[in-house]
Amino acid sequence: MCGIAAIVADSPESLRSITSMTEALIHRGPDDDGIVVLPHEGVALGMRRLSIVDLEGGRQPMWDERKRHCVIFNGEIYNASHLRAQLSDRHVFKTDHSDTEVLVHGFEEWGTELFARLNGMFAVAIWDREQRRLVLARDRTGEKPLYVAKLRAGYAIASELKALLRHPDLHATLDLVAVEQYLSFDYVLGPRTILSDVNKLPGGHYACVTRRGYRAEPFWRPQFERTGNNERGLVNSLDRLLDDSVARRMTADVPIGLFLSGGLDSTTVGWYMRRHSDNLHSFSIGFEDPRFDESHYADSAARAIGSDHHLEVFSQERVRDLVPRVAEVLDEPMGDQSIFPTFLLSQFTRQHVKVALGGDGSDELLMGYKAYLPLKISWAFDPLPRRIRGALAASARRLPSQVGRRPLRGIEFARRLDTPPAQRLLCHLGSFKGNGRWILSPEVRNHVSKLSAEGSEAYPNGPSPVPCHPADQTVGAYLRWYLQEDILVKVDRASMAASLEVRAPFLDPVLIDFLLGVPPSMRLRGTTGKFILRRLMRGRIPDEIIDRPKMGFGVPLNTWLRESLAPTVREYLNPDRLRQTGLFDQNRVAALVGEHMVGSRDRGNEIWLLLQFELWRERWLS
Repeated sequence: MCGIAAIVADSPESLRSITSMTEALIHRGPDDDGIVVLPHEGVALGMRRLSIVDLEGGRQPMWDERKRHCVIFNGEIYNASHLRAQLSDRHVFKTDHSDTEVLVHGFEEWGTELFARLNGMFAVAIWDREQRRLVLARDRTGEKPLYVAKLRAGYAIASELKALLRHPDLHATLDLVAVEQYLSFDYVLGPRTILSDVNKLPGGHYACVTRRGYRAEPFWRPQFERTGNNERGLVNSLDRLLDDSVARRMTADVPIGLFLSGGLDSTTVGWYMRRHSDNLHSFSIGFEDPRFDESHYADSAARAIGSDHHLEVFSQERVRDLVPRVAEVLDEPMGDQSIFPTFLLSQFTRQHVKVALGGDGSDELLMGYKAYLPLKISWAFDPLPRRIRGALAASARRLPSQVGRRPLRGIEFARRLDTPPAQRLLCHLGSFKGNGRWILSPEVRNHVSKLSAEGSEAYPNGPSPVPCHPADQTVGAYLRWYLQEDILVKVDRASMAASLEVRAPFLDPVLIDFLLGVPPSMRLRGTTGKFILRRLMRGRIPDEIIDRPKMGFGVPLNTWLRESLAPTVREYLNPDRLRQTGLFDQNRVAALVGEHMVGSRDRGNEIWLLLQFELWRERWLS
């Protein structure tokens, strides 16, 4: 695992910034570094390395034998040995089993067709000195990040936004449409970022960068081709593919552990890991306050799979003390509160191992989230004419969002029956339920409205190509937006801040293709999500784990914001401060804070979103 950076520019002064940019990524790779600067070619490449595979031979940047291509690479290629065997007749390998060298020779052999052949998590930059272009690529689901910034004269790329901010030619200007997206959905939808001159390379894409331009193209799109309806055959296929995926992700020259929550997904991964290892170490965290401690579930799962389990219990004060650190770890604002326990778990796990496997991706692919249930009901209305759906949605909008302090379940879906399933999902997940514009100041609100009228719309059209079945559209939206822009960002930043590599067996490309083809009824049967996975694991792990309701990895934020974090809220969200910055409507913010503090309504999600933004802005834009 690494952090990578590159600059494509004519100016030698611009290229010299590669050193500072690379230093900003030291947490991603504390074991080694490397820099190549080619002033006459207008390029500079840098990397920081966390040594996992071929500890001595995998140093970067790495050239091919003809010195035409130079590679920097963040991630792991799990089918590197298979590709090496295909390439060994035509190329000379100098390392034992470096996956970086496989990328070097693979690009020589196949060009950009290489990226579709890769099974792994990766962000790659390859300098082609003959064509004077930098070729970028990012894995299918975006496990590894890659940002591209437009400079005054040229481009810069990096694994994290904080490295790009080290370049003096980058104008750190807010993208107001991105701000609206953040407020509407709790994160910014790629390829946008919170800064107007920076884009994310979307997962499953490659791009060509020259001094004059940047162009991205997909090398993979999700396909929803049905694989059949035979239940036993599908369960057997899932068994084989999961075993293969876990085995691939246990390849390393350093110790490997398991993030174990005690839920179905992580326990399943641990069960397969035990097939391939007699010495499995699992890790979880707990809280001193018994109201919020669920560590007993992980203890039970550890006994079931036979792992050597490690638990660390934290005080609530320890978690709250992390609040100022969040803006440092997340150099682009994001509203997911589970960044706290994820960061603590990563720090704890890193004391013992360099690599951990986790269960991310299962809920998205196997329809395990609670939101799928009201979504499933809403899909039944999709065949109706849009005029009728619009009338039903308009009626729902006249209903209150809650009765007393109890929210009306499904009301947000009913209010958006006249929108596509992907948009329905995005709005449901957001703290402001898709209406982030409401909290902006009148001036900014009007400006964003004008931008929308000019085509800079905050709402996406959904994954492309759009599948026919609403269930597939929703799964596609979960993969493209929530998984890629929230879950994987959270896990990457939290784990890399602790110099820990986290691997996700459910995101194996072969397994993804299989699961996208599984009929929706085998994923969501009645009100039971992850139906096929539960069938597979029944009898292997305890029923209490299989039948346990989906639990979040959260913290009691509503309480904290009223108590220990109240001074921080008053400092950063006070009307005078907001009036000076001019971004948010200080009267509406004050109303939200007031409702929450007196306990008449829980507004913790909305307040945290605003607080996180102000903390981020103070750290990175002040």
